[in-house]
Amino acid sequence: MEYEAEYPRSPLCGEDEVTLWSCATGKRIYSLCSSRLLSRTSGYMQYRASRHGEVVFTYPLEKKPPAGSFSYTLFGNGDASVEFVNEGYVYTLFDPLRDGSFLFVSPPDSAEKGSLIKCPPNQTLQVNYTMALMYDSGVWEHDD
Repeated sequence: MEYEAEYPRSPLCGEDEVTLWSCATGKRIYSLCSSRLLSRTSGYMQYRASRHGEVVFTYPLEKKPPAGSFSYTLFGNGDASVEFVNEGYVYTLFDPLRDGSFLFVSPPDSAEKGSLIKCPPNQTLQVNYTMALMYDSGVWEHDD
């Protein structure tokens, strides 16, 4: 893989997968894993969360092309994010260019408080390879 050194490995992603984003906090790990090749019709992307080394949440459950399941945004200041919605909860993996990453989970009821999980810096959602995967898979629509 072209940019392999840019992606720290996550124990939640397989040897044949790319760890696009990861966050380890105490006994929990959160990771965005993908097949090495993605297109609108092949490959897959999955978000996985573990507690004490056991995967406790996977989205989506099936390995399928990510278009329609994930949304990628690259901001003008270089920050990037990946979002998905599961059972009304909005998950945002946010990767600032110059600061620590975080995971924010917004509940379906706007009266409830969201959960913010602070992570070490990743800067992996801004890597050219990531942007190419997001574009090729239909997760990132941008103007040329």
